[in-house]
Amino acid sequence: MATDEEVTISAALRLTPAEMAETLALKGICDTLEGLDLKLGYGAAEPSLARYPAVYLAHAAGQLIGYCSLDGDDAVAEICGMVRPDWRRRRLGYRLFEAARAAFVGAGGAQLFAVCEDGSDSGRTFLHTLSAQRAFSEHRMELRQTPADTAQPGQPDMLTITRAQSADYPPLAAALARAFDNTEEQLLGDLTSASAVATEQVYVARLAGTIIGGFRLSVMPDATGIYAFGIDHGYQRQGWGRRMLAQACELAREQGAQRVSLEVETENTAAIALYRSSGFEATTTYGYYIFSPTLLVAGLKLDDTTSGD
Repeated sequence: MATDEEVTISAALRLTPAEMAETLALKGICDTLEGLDLKLGYGAAEPSLARYPAVYLAHAAGQLIGYCSLDGDDAVAEICGMVRPDWRRRRLGYRLFEAARAAFVGAGGAQLFAVCEDGSDSGRTFLHTLSAQRAFSEHRMELRQTPADTAQPGQPDMLTITRAQSADYPPLAAALARAFDNTEEQLLGDLTSASAVATEQVYVARLAGTIIGGFRLSVMPDATGIYAFGIDHGYQRQGWGRRMLAQACELAREQGAQRVSLEVETENTAAIALYRSSGFEATTTYGYYIFSPTLLVAGLKLDDTTSGD
């Protein structure tokens, strides 16, 4: 086996096709070992908008032995990583984390969440050594049975789903603000940013011409995710959300998605009930852990690290 001194860590905005292949292969090894579905990022979807490297790769003897991803914006990001089983407990995870942390903070980032599955003993131990605190949890749910659109036959169909145009963003942000605990300004910024990314598709739902909600399809190498799915509060519990979800799934399938997934906070019982009744099944639970501002600023003293990945 290569020695620790022969390990090289590189950073990039996105993966090359060869790096993507070896990253997915390493993910398969780590997932199989602990029965996981690691929530990794695979690089900046639009490198021209990135403020810091999105992927960090550790190689030894020509093989990928560790990986870390940063997914976020200037202020907030999610971090997730993995280390090949035979390279664990050699501080490699700390080295990858420190490289990502330094780049994120150097770009002005202030809040970093680590994503760790409940089933990952190694991941939770690693975060415990960094005194990370669990902030919230989400279920990942995957489509098992395609939901049917419940439009009534013989009646005019007043619900339409179309790709959002720039003029749609302000009314869509207003509708989603009434559905979520976010401000219109924040949502408008999110929608505008997503529209510039090739892998992100923003859709708007209209009822008789009025925008009542929308969603985003995120096309990733291993799945298509449904995100920012919301209906204006005044139109909820009337069946429109169920129909919008059915059409979102159909759009993903039409584009060749082998897996369709979404994520929902574990305490959002109403949304979970909708997704389950629409053919989705919870496959894993992710904890989101936040690091202290002190750790983000000061970083890690690797020489003092005695345990963990």
